[in-house]
Amino acid sequence: MDIILLDASLELVPDSIRNHPSVIKNSERFGKDPGRTLLDKSLHYHAMTYLPNREKRGRPDILHSSLVLLLSEPSFRGDLYIHTLESKIIRVDRRMRPPKNYLRFVGLMEQLLVEGRVPPRGNPLMELLDMSLKELVEERGLVLLHEEGERRGVRTLCGEKAFLGVGAFPHGEFSEEVTLLARETVSISEHVLETQNVICRLLCGCSLSHLG
Repeated sequence: MDIILLDASLELVPDSIRNHPSVIKNSERFGKDPGRTLLDKSLHYHAMTYLPNREKRGRPDILHSSLVLLLSEPSFRGDLYIHTLESKIIRVDRRMRPPKNYLRFVGLMEQLLVEGRVPPRGNPLMELLDMSLKELVEERGLVLLHEEGERRGVRTLCGEKAFLGVGAFPHGEFSEEVTLLARETVSISEHVLETQNVICRLLCGCSLSHLG
């Protein structure tokens, strides 16, 4: 089971709001350059008012909890990638152990987006790749998990050769880039699930499937 966390709400504060008082205030509080600071709705809510597509932005906490779930589960042995709202592709090594403390996680993500890799030297545990989502999935395909997809049991996805795409944003629809690349759209619940719930169901279902 290989997973791509799609349209992830992960980005540095954009140029258009770097001079907003709330951005400057919080950057000074943490001793950071505004341009090297992660966009976070809880800190930059007022500054984000006029950002396009703002309902999907500023929620790196969703990615944090998703990575903690996936990378702390011994049964998860698949490939893991992140596709961001800015269409950046990040490879995540399975040896990566994201800090459970959110502030430490933010620092790592800022380093990743600024330096292109974590850690800056040696073998990277996370790295930005010079490739598009299309290039990543074109050989194996993409099965998109969406509440409006065809209903399938979780266990039918465990041996799937294509990437399983899970949304990592708070509200709104998948980007056109994602929907056009999806080979198939699948639903695993009659309810709308948050990202963490989707991941939990995948991990639990495939772990039980592995045990027979």
